[in-house]
Amino acid sequence: MNRGEPPGSFRFTRTLMPGEPTMKHIPIFLIVAVACAAAAAAAPEQGPQARVQAIRADLEAGKFPEAAAAARAFIGGTRDEQAKTEAIQVLATALRKQGEWRLAAKAYADLRDRYEKGSSAYVRNEATAEVLQASPKGVYPPLASSHTGDAAPGTLADDKVLEEALVRVGETRAEKMKAAAVDLKKAASSKEIAARFADIIAGLKDARYLKSDIPVTQDREAAEAAGAALDRVEKDVVAKLRPKVAELEQTITARHAVDTAQRKQMTDYQNVLGQVTAAEESFRETLGKVPKESWAGGAAWLGLGVGSGKRSAECTQLTNTCRVLQTVGAWR
Repeated sequence: MNRGEPPGSFRFTRTLMPGEPTMKHIPIFLIVAVACAAAAAAAPEQGPQARVQAIRADLEAGKFPEAAAAARAFIGGTRDEQAKTEAIQVLATALRKQGEWRLAAKAYADLRDRYEKGSSAYVRNEATAEVLQASPKGVYPPLASSHTGDAAPGTLADDKVLEEALVRVGETRAEKMKAAAVDLKKAASSKEIAARFADIIAGLKDARYLKSDIPVTQDREAAEAAGAALDRVEKDVVAKLRPKVAELEQTITARHAVDTAQRKQMTDYQNVLGQVTAAEESFRETLGKVPKESWAGGAAWLGLGVGSGKRSAECTQLTNTCRVLQTVGAWR
């Protein structure tokens, strides 16, 4: 009990330890704590794009192992797909620059799959992966063979060497498309011809992403070869079907009975003619994708389109005849 307090009253007291803050110091600590919390809240978290830029800065500074490690860590921990694509690009480049050819090839293949098939980015990354896979030591043979004396051959870590390799890939693909156009003469069906022609034009488009100066005459030559092949195959089809359809027509006109076998024949004829018509539609659609520069004055393109339209009309006429015969024959 302290002096001056009434009897029976008690108050707990404690002696402060040396250095222990008194009540007058508490507000200062509170202010500092609040200020620190506010500062932490005010510090913006680095966004995905900023982080990718920081990783790219290491790449541009020649810190390839650091860039590759940072890119891997970022790729595994982000949901930002655009930033992830950019990080994979950094990873692929960094691995290539430090001579990790096998890992770089895989990274470029992963990067390829993040783009739409047939786009420039898809084609270039696919070709880069192929070149790296085919060069386990990273030395590109065509360039290496051009070096003489004591000059060191280039490797695929060099962007110029890689670009030369991609150009050669483009040339090789264009040559394959030229051979494929010649092989159209051997195709046995309209469907096969139309599919091959579409592949050739798409292949030439891809090749130009790697080597831009591939002659556009190659597209026209492929179109002319496809048109000639379709004309050859379909003349044969029409020549065989026309008399058979005419014979069925005479049978029904004479009011003779049409048996099950004849009805099946008409269905089969329609299927064959339908495939021809679909192939011609595909052919004309692909013609529209041929570079306009391929056509001298447009006359060749118009001629191919007109010829295709005539063949389609002839097939449609025969198909309609078969349908009428099926309907009439069902009444007999």
